[in-house]
Amino acid sequence: MLSKQVTKIIQNLEKKKFREKYNLFKIEGDKLVGELLHSSFKIHSILAFPEWIERNRTALTHVNTIETNTREMADISNFQSMPEVIALAEIPEHPLDETELRQNLSIILNGIQDPGNLGTILRVADWFGIRHVFCDTDCAGVFNPKCVQASMGAIFRVKSYYKDLISLIKNTKSEDFPVFGTFLDSENIYNSRLSPRGFIVMGNEGKGISDEIRKLTDYKLTIPSFAKNKFSTESLNVGVATGIILSEFRRR
Repeated sequence: MLSKQVTKIIQNLEKKKFREKYNLFKIEGDKLVGELLHSSFKIHSILAFPEWIERNRTALTHVNTIETNTREMADISNFQSMPEVIALAEIPEHPLDETELRQNLSIILNGIQDPGNLGTILRVADWFGIRHVFCDTDCAGVFNPKCVQASMGAIFRVKSYYKDLISLIKNTKSEDFPVFGTFLDSENIYNSRLSPRGFIVMGNEGKGISDEIRKLTDYKLTIPSFAKNKFSTESLNVGVATGIILSEFRRR
């Protein structure tokens, strides 16, 4: 049975300041909790219906498990269709391996506001084998419940960091580690010289990449439109654009 205090804590995890206060985030639903159980993340507790606990008892050894009923689950869930299980996990601190970073492609996110877009980018990054995503303080929270859900489990495999992006880029970029920026009017990505390592910068949904970061980019790329109608879509969703760009980098 859930106490009022625990219920209040879980409800408060919707807000960034409480996620930071308790160093916890929430995971909902059988699929994502299953991925959590197979990850390296430290589990604080699992709150579930008795039937779910019984089906998964082997995987719950040494995990703090609390039985809940439908009324209690309704108080702590964001789902319209009530989940069987909710988990709380500790927010990890990922050590950054500089050697690994310099040998691979990574994504930099400059002011991504929508947690759903952020989750989609993590999911796309996971699909294309990107292991590091760097965000600035203007980005949405990676452990926001909407981002966690949209990531579809990628949040447990793609390491995310909040950094001063200007310093990160200046201290890391080199001739062998270029910075690619994505813009509306730049060089056609399909005709561009790409690299198997470096940073790919994706900008804010409305404003794009900031002027400060734009100046640090070595190559400016755009995804061309093939629509013949002048009234066609003006731009792509940033999650969709990230998928197209990573696909072209990997295709090469």
